[in-house]
Amino acid sequence: MSVSVDNEPASAPAPQSFGGRARSGTVWIIAGFGLGQILRLVGNVALAAILFEEAFALMAIVTAVMMGLAMFSDIGLQPSVVQNPRGEDPDFLNTAWTLQVIRGVCLFLVAVVLAWPLSSIYGANDPKAYELLYLIPIVALTSLLDGVQSPSVMTAARHLKIKEVTKLEFIVVPFNVGVMLLLAWHFRSVYALAVASVLSAVLRTVLTYCMLDKARPRLRWDPTAVRAIISFGKWVFLSTLFSFLAAQLDRLALAGMFSLAEVGVYSIAASLAIIVPTLVGKLQWTVLFPWYSRMLEEGMPLPIAFARTRTAMMVTSSVMCTALIAGAGSFFDFAYDDRYAMGGTLLPILAFGAWFACLETMYGATFVASGRPKWAAFTNACKVATYALLLACVSWFGLSIVVAAIFLSLSELLRWVVCHGLGRRLGLRNARSEVGILGIFVAASLAGWWLVERAPVVSDLHPLVRLLILGVAIVLMFTPLVLRFVLPLVRRR
Repeated sequence: MSVSVDNEPASAPAPQSFGGRARSGTVWIIAGFGLGQILRLVGNVALAAILFEEAFALMAIVTAVMMGLAMFSDIGLQPSVVQNPRGEDPDFLNTAWTLQVIRGVCLFLVAVVLAWPLSSIYGANDPKAYELLYLIPIVALTSLLDGVQSPSVMTAARHLKIKEVTKLEFIVVPFNVGVMLLLAWHFRSVYALAVASVLSAVLRTVLTYCMLDKARPRLRWDPTAVRAIISFGKWVFLSTLFSFLAAQLDRLALAGMFSLAEVGVYSIAASLAIIVPTLVGKLQWTVLFPWYSRMLEEGMPLPIAFARTRTAMMVTSSVMCTALIAGAGSFFDFAYDDRYAMGGTLLPILAFGAWFACLETMYGATFVASGRPKWAAFTNACKVATYALLLACVSWFGLSIVVAAIFLSLSELLRWVVCHGLGRRLGLRNARSEVGILGIFVAASLAGWWLVERAPVVSDLHPLVRLLILGVAIVLMFTPLVLRFVLPLVRRR
């Protein structure tokens, strides 16, 4: 099996063109991500009215499985294509695609096997969780579909053709939300999520062949390419494994410790808090990771490349996390009924940890771009080990789900400390700026919270009005930093 991709490999873009693609890609990612999050938020609020809290807990478990399948369907294949000098070689690319197909099949089979024990474990805590026996195999079909996506997705990432990939999301995300709401309204069941995810995966896979470069992948097994991918990807795989556990361990573990109603509210708060590190992660891995890789090839020192983006990313993260912390209570008052009131307490705690998660994502991209993926795996492992230990304390001492959320944020803080220590070994000495912006972030969050929750007159207004006032206050507080650090990065040529 030695037939190559039929289209000719594209020539590497010039440095200026690559920088222009990075800036354009950033705009497209923010636009696509913003649209997706708005649609998902509207869908989430609508589902809260249609379904019960227990359904959200089941959705959280299914989402964790979906994320695991999506992350494990690529053992560092796309980063390998982006980072390896042979990334445009048809033999290398076809071998990566073959590994992607094999991985998708294996993940589907593993998920089907795990469905029964997982449903039994969670069902022992709440009988409604026995539905996982059927939900997980349905959702596992998405790994098969993701495995046969066009290899053009990988080459697009190498050349920062983010506009083309984002256009797919402009189609798939509205389709997913619309189908999910329609099915949920008709069946009043959590199966709406599972079926909608499969249909969306079908659409996404078809579109990768229709809307991206018309590559015709072939099964190929180049031993040299396999060794290069596995050598680089084994650490990326471990990092991915620990990233999945770091992001989803709370919902997977808490569903076996608390009632599904409590975990359902927690999952809503967690899904809001994770918006910020998810956006920062997309920017880091889709735009900055390829940019770091190309700049290192051209001889730019890593500390200089990192310094050009670090502060702007921290300011952006601070703005969004401040909005989540200060506006949590008002948002839950406005969007949800009394069943979900605890979300207003959980979200600020989780959003504080999300700020540190954003820093870890920034460091992780530099570690992988510099050929040290095992460092990224190590930092994620530290978070997982710490949080697992803290969750054991929650179980042993019968602590509340609020304490579990506090422990999650503390584990993010520890991961940042580990990342910072490893970064210093690469010459990334950023303690002063990171601590400084952390102080500004905390002060702005407290000021915003006091304004909408305790200030005379404002705290008595309608929740939507309070949120609008908070938005104006956040803009005023962060405008100097945005003008100083973010806009120059966008305008840089």
